[in-house]
Amino acid sequence: MGRNKKLVKRDKFIAIWCTADEKEKLIHKAKMCGLPTGVFLRNLALNYPLKSMVDQYAIEQLLKANADLGRLGGLFKLWLTKNEDIRVGLGGRSFESIDELVDEIEKKQEELIRIAKKLMEL
Repeated sequence: MGRNKKLVKRDKFIAIWCTADEKEKLIHKAKMCGLPTGVFLRNLALNYPLKSMVDQYAIEQLLKANADLGRLGGLFKLWLTKNEDIRVGLGGRSFESIDELVDEIEKKQEELIRIAKKLMEL
């Protein structure tokens, strides 16, 4: 992506007084957004949008978990269709318990998608 914005020369400096604890918190929050502290404070004060790196990481991990569940379900279905002697391969499980397991995998996938969508709205 190219930048279409004109470069603005920022030549004015503003300083603030804060406690050591406040400074530590500001630095930490700026790092969580992937910004230098000054840029973070300016964006915050001017109500520019801030994107948390933690939220983006969480969404990425949820989507990976969802994909893993999808692959697991696919492999499980493949195993069920390829096993001729299915009664031996089930390990004592009934077909109903297998259906319940598949339903549980699908419910977990739906839950992960719901959580990821909720995080993206924040």
